[in-house]
Amino acid sequence: MRIEANGIGFVCQIDGPTNAPWLTFSNSLNTNYTLWDTQVSVLSDRYRILRYNTRGHDGTDAPPGPWNLEDLASDIVGLWDALGIERSHFVGLSIGGMTGQALALGWPERINAYALADTRADFTGEFAATVPALIDRVAREGLDPLIKGMPLRWFTEDVRANRPELVDQARALIAANTVEGYIACADAMTRLDFMDRLHEIELRTLLICGAQDLGTPPDGMREMHARMPNATYVEIDPAGHLSNLENPAAFNAALVPFLESFNQGDQDGAG
Repeated sequence: MRIEANGIGFVCQIDGPTNAPWLTFSNSLNTNYTLWDTQVSVLSDRYRILRYNTRGHDGTDAPPGPWNLEDLASDIVGLWDALGIERSHFVGLSIGGMTGQALALGWPERINAYALADTRADFTGEFAATVPALIDRVAREGLDPLIKGMPLRWFTEDVRANRPELVDQARALIAANTVEGYIACADAMTRLDFMDRLHEIELRTLLICGAQDLGTPPDGMREMHARMPNATYVEIDPAGHLSNLENPAAFNAALVPFLESFNQGDQDGAG
């Protein structure tokens, strides 16, 4: 389905009972809402689940840039407003987690359970060296370099050697997206600067990271955990950057009890 929000047409998927608490998933860069299929399969009996393709990704409009992470967060609020959602649980991975930080800093009253996976809060180190070079290369060559190389960084060596179907799935996800969407979203990440504000996020939070994540390594998420007053950190081993896709059993084992721990009082007003 398509939903208009913030002047953008979003490709969305809604699953689950109409009277259940809302749960919103936000994707990583270069993927789409199908990234969360395994999570939806175990949660759609008890939650009303909203998934959407980020602006510029797989059929969702790409307005003129530049964009900031706050713009991506306002897209979620716009979708919630369009659907009459007062409050929702939120789960975001990678840039979805960066977007989630902007969301929690700007609209904390709209969030119930709050989970960030395989993400980071600052633009430093190898990440700061890699992203601008990738932006330049994609501007020159299109998505082919990402299709060929990015899945090799997203997964562990075991997956690359023994589970080629996951690598193929990742390549198909990247190929479905647009040069414009990648460049504008990656450019937004260059202005990522939330580390010194994480103490402001008082929401009860679950942080999840793959132990072998090369894109957003565990050290950075452990630092986020240290700065967030109500956070719990879970490290999944083995798992790379797409921990929910590579090791869904462990990911779900962390996420599902966390969501279920919110009592009816927390869920009132979920919309």
